[in-house]
Amino acid sequence: MVAATGQAQTSPSRHAAILPYAAFSLRAVAFILDLIVMASFFLLFFAVAFLPAALGSDSKLSGSEEKWVIIVLLSYIPFVPFLFFTLWTWRGQSIGMIAVRIEVTDRDGEPLSAPRALLRALVWPLSMLPLGIGVAPVLFDDERRALHDMLAGTVVLELP
Repeated sequence: MVAATGQAQTSPSRHAAILPYAAFSLRAVAFILDLIVMASFFLLFFAVAFLPAALGSDSKLSGSEEKWVIIVLLSYIPFVPFLFFTLWTWRGQSIGMIAVRIEVTDRDGEPLSAPRALLRALVWPLSMLPLGIGVAPVLFDDERRALHDMLAGTVVLELP
């Protein structure tokens, strides 16, 4: 349920008060923090991928080592949406969102269902193409929703 004041009213069992939609600045800071987390995980995947070569004395990768590197680095691609899907389903927040005290819910203020969290995780990259233009609606939309929020039926709320 959405109040006429540009705030979302969530279920009394979840939140006793009316919560405002998250400002663009909070969402941007959460995104930057999430980028740092994703980069850290990428470095971890990268280190694991090249561990066999680092332990060997040969500076050139063999055929089996090349396959290992490709497999490990390609496994990072589904890892990122899975991480966000898991966090949004479990807490309604990514790590960056936890830090800035915002959460993602459905439009009624209820926690995300697994299908809705999965849809949001899969369509999120669309908001980044081209040049993040899918995030621009946050500046103009009454509910401050980005393209991926519109497609997934979600809103991002500021927590008290």
